[in-house]
Amino acid sequence: MCFSATASFTAAATLIPVGIYCIATTRKAGPGWLAFAAYPLAFGMQQAIEGLLWQGIDTGNPELVDAAARGFTFFSHFFWLFWVPFSVWLLETDATRRKALLFLVVFGAGYGLSMFVPLLLQEGWLKVEVVRHSLDYRASMIYDGVVDRIIIRVVYAMQVVAAFMLSTNPKVRLYGVLILLSVAGAFLSYRHAFVSVWCFFAALLSLYMLYLLKGVAGQART
Repeated sequence: MCFSATASFTAAATLIPVGIYCIATTRKAGPGWLAFAAYPLAFGMQQAIEGLLWQGIDTGNPELVDAAARGFTFFSHFFWLFWVPFSVWLLETDATRRKALLFLVVFGAGYGLSMFVPLLLQEGWLKVEVVRHSLDYRASMIYDGVVDRIIIRVVYAMQVVAAFMLSTNPKVRLYGVLILLSVAGAFLSYRHAFVSVWCFFAALLSLYMLYLLKGVAGQART
């Protein structure tokens, strides 16, 4: 999480067991829900990595900071951009919406790779600083000098939220609304550490999967 190693590891200790339970629930809810069920587990892993990043900063270990920062940005700059539309695509039955979602899967993978791969390969392109008790991921991008960072964030948010809103399932669309609110809240309140704080909000919202999957599993039994 964005505030301390203890907070990050606590979040991870909560989310990872919830994620495992959610994945187990898909045996009753149906295999199409598996990608959705993995949300808490993936967010838990991301929070655990950020906990290691805090430890690296606190102990003055640049190698740990570098490795953990790249691990965190794997999720934040790449994984979620394609995993979200992919998870919705697996559930969708409407042919037209499935085509739109498949486009988002491909676009998200390409967009994510264009941001993450340079951070993985280029020395000095990813720096992390503690700003007002939060982590600020200062990542250079191939779009710098061409596209404003605000536009990059808007495209990111639209990619994620649009995938949820394309779903014909009202509970999935509701999750998209909650994610949109978390984006707005993180941007307005913690613009200096938007990436870290928004990922924390989204991690908390992944607990919604417990409610969602329990309801789906209950319907499957009746």
